[in-house]
Amino acid sequence: MKKSILLSVLLASSVFAQRELGVRPTETGGPLMPEQAAYDVQSYDVALKVDPETKTISGTTVMIAKVVKPTNVIVVNLDTPYAIERVYGDSAGQQKSLNFERRDGKIWIWFPARKRVGETFETLIAYSGSPRVAPRPPWVGGVIWATTPGGADWISVAMQNDGADILFPVKDHPSDKPSTATMRITVPDPLVAAGPGKLIETVKNNDGTSTYVWRMTNPIPNYSILFDAAPYRVIKDSVKSITGEMIPIEFYILPESYDNGAKLIEETKKYNAFYEKYLGPFPFRSQKLGIVETPHLGMEHSTHLAYGNKFQYNEHGFDWLQLHEFGHEWWSNLVTASDWRDFWIHEGFQSFMDSLYLEHLGKKDEYLKSMRARAKNTRNMQPVAPREAKFAYEVYLQAPDFIKSDGDIYGKGAVVLHTLRYLIGDDAFFRALRRMAYPTKAMESYTDGRQTRLVTTDDFLRIAEQESRMKLGWFFEIYLRQPKLPKLITENDGNSMTLRWETPNNLPFPMPVDVEVNGTTQRVEMKRGKGSVGFTSTPPVLDPKGWVLKAP
Repeated sequence: MKKSILLSVLLASSVFAQRELGVRPTETGGPLMPEQAAYDVQSYDVALKVDPETKTISGTTVMIAKVVKPTNVIVVNLDTPYAIERVYGDSAGQQKSLNFERRDGKIWIWFPARKRVGETFETLIAYSGSPRVAPRPPWVGGVIWATTPGGADWISVAMQNDGADILFPVKDHPSDKPSTATMRITVPDPLVAAGPGKLIETVKNNDGTSTYVWRMTNPIPNYSILFDAAPYRVIKDSVKSITGEMIPIEFYILPESYDNGAKLIEETKKYNAFYEKYLGPFPFRSQKLGIVETPHLGMEHSTHLAYGNKFQYNEHGFDWLQLHEFGHEWWSNLVTASDWRDFWIHEGFQSFMDSLYLEHLGKKDEYLKSMRARAKNTRNMQPVAPREAKFAYEVYLQAPDFIKSDGDIYGKGAVVLHTLRYLIGDDAFFRALRRMAYPTKAMESYTDGRQTRLVTTDDFLRIAEQESRMKLGWFFEIYLRQPKLPKLITENDGNSMTLRWETPNNLPFPMPVDVEVNGTTQRVEMKRGKGSVGFTSTPPVLDPKGWVLKAP
């Protein structure tokens, strides 16, 4: 099955499941409340005791944050199935019980005195319960209680579209990534718990459980602060970065799959060379390139890539899922949208890279074919990059009923980049792409977290304009800020063809287009949205390779 078609099938199956189950993802992101905007999270320390027999989790989360607006109250998110046992906070250097109120999935916490700007505070929340079970992971998330082929417990978590409050108390918004995250996961033996960052310690407890302590010392998206557990074996390897540094590789794999692991690692090394060529060095060299086998399809958890594609390689010889999820270490984890309205920067940029890999393999025609297929499948129901704040599911799914998949943040986003490449040329485009990943050369050398950043669509607009020395606001307005596609209208008059763009609300669109005349392709400039080309007997062929995204 072709990759673009497969993605459409996967999205469609997700939507069908939601219709059947009557569910959609819970809220994550959206407009920031004043009680959330008042603080900036510095770190989370999440301790969880996981019981697969009762399917329950009990835990404590310590959050350290800095005040950015004076306040005596903050709001954190925690999913409704959990009961809160206590809330503590620092006061005059001591941990004291804090007043709090639970309102659905939010917790209001009051401090005894008003916190000043620049002041650091700490909260501890203890909680327990039967967590939300994922009805359709990874699209509609929660905890997955599964069994391995050998009958052992296999626990996984997926929560991108639902938010990290499915697992722990959190400021559930993409604009606030903690600088460090620690996870202390206690599971029954012989399960092994894998998590983000580095394994700091393994503690054998006296009750037949073990505690695995993981620490990520680079900023990390909230939905990547999670774990997977199974009787994993670990395959360790390494690969040299373009910086000369060695990147540690760790693959947490089921015993039944162990013989398949080495090949996937070797493939991943090829993918790393591809991404480093176009986007700069692997961002988390100080941590690890981590892969973990999961009972769901997969997700781009930073340094802990969820992999569930069952070691399948397509007709071009690569594993499309591993290629896609690994690329999110750049487009999601290194570069993170500050609001879900810019979700396309994760999925559209990465979908472009998925297709570009075909060209990288020497299959330019397959790259063009992939883009034509993506263009054909655009739905154009809502803007790819709306300007207002959004919850994740509002962008991933189609409003107002949220049962129709709007995969345009994937496919349409990729074709928008493809069209931009045509417009500004390869040199400017690929410089802009790399600068979007790493704005400066110095940032490519950082491994302490300074290389990561939050971005918006306008950030990419500025970079593309600088690299191309062209004004591109009209391009972004047509393709990203509203949903309808421009239409190319042609009229023949003797041996002349006139071309004009018909656009929604008569938006300006001076987009050039290739025209093939008598076997020769020429680029027709369309100043003020109009142009013309002469021909003899054979009618011209418009945009023969499919570079420009337009209405059929």
